[in-house]
Amino acid sequence: IDQIERFIKELLNFTRVQELSLERWQIDQIVDESLKVVRDVLAQKKIFVEKACTDGLPAVLADADKMRQVFLNVLRNAHEALGPGGKIGVSCDAVAEGGRTMVRVRITDNGPGIPEKDRPNIFEPFFTTKPFGFGLGLANARKIVEQHGGTIAVDQEQGRGCAFAIVIPAEEAS
Repeated sequence: IDQIERFIKELLNFTRVQELSLERWQIDQIVDESLKVVRDVLAQKKIFVEKACTDGLPAVLADADKMRQVFLNVLRNAHEALGPGGKIGVSCDAVAEGGRTMVRVRITDNGPGIPEKDRPNIFEPFFTTKPFGFGLGLANARKIVEQHGGTIAVDQEQGRGCAFAIVIPAEEAS
């Protein structure tokens, strides 16, 4: 019954159109808060986190709670993919896209990566390769990022590890 309740709650959260509560944020502050939430669970598994954010990044207009959900989802997936002693990298920088300044957060890990056959489906609702969970985490992450006018994508280098890039618009200068 608990599992069914959790599933229904996740499904309702996914399908509900939620308004964003946009405020001015520095993206590295939201990233830091997300890392604090998973710090203990990563430490238990002796997973090393290396964070590097460019100084002086432009602010973003974001719903910090929702963006934390995005980062936490990707960080938890990395945690689950990694064995003891694994590495997670987090970087933040600014990129130009379509004539706009965007802020990009990359979260990488040195785990086994996502099998080629699964990559096209990872952002689809109910797609999961895990024996637990409901396959709504990355689908919800994509929905939140798109609500912010951004994108989330995954790539893999040399068949090892995973790299998620979350890109959202920087606040327009007034």
